[in-house]
Formats: sequence, C-alpha cells, structure tokens
Amino acid sequence: MASDELAAKLQRRLDIGDQQPGSEPECGSGYEQGAEEKPATAAADNELSAKLLRRGELNDGSAEPQQPSLRVFNPYTEFKEFSRKQIRDMESMFRR
Repeated sequence: MASDELAAKLQRRLDIGDQQPGSEPECGSGYEQGAEEKPATAAADNELSAKLLRRGELNDGSAEPQQPSLRVFNPYTEFKEFSRKQIRDMESMFRR
C-alpha cells in the first residue's frame, strides 16, 4: 500500500534526523553525506508528515473527517516574479 511506503520513508527520514552528527545512517538513504536540508524543504517535510499522519488516522478509522480546506490558490500573488500577462499565457498553455 502506498501509505505504508510513505510511512516507512518518513520514519527513515526521522531516524536519520535523530541520529547524532558523527554516526552514519543505518541504510543508504540516497542523501549525500554532509548535505544540509534547506529551510523550505524542512517546512515541506513537516507539512507532508502532518498530511501523512492525518491520512493514516483516517485509514485506521481513528479520526473524524474534516471539511476540506477552502484556501484558494492565487498565482498572481504566489509568483511575483512573473507579470500577469505571462501568468495568463502560461495558464492558457497548460490548459491545452
């Protein structure tokens, strides 16, 4: 099951993060030695782990379903480096 694989990967990441700086990982994780995580990926890891835990609780039947988020994605505020015309052009290209 995909959720089991994701849970195993998350647990390996947590185990690697909990190890002391001098120790080596138990198994090859695909990360380079000495590579540090960026703050943006750390925030994404936290968000993904929260979603994964929520999904696991729903699958186990131990959590109540919640209303979906009503948060709307606005590309104009998200990507300030592009003009509105560029964003409209990209949206039309992706919709084809």
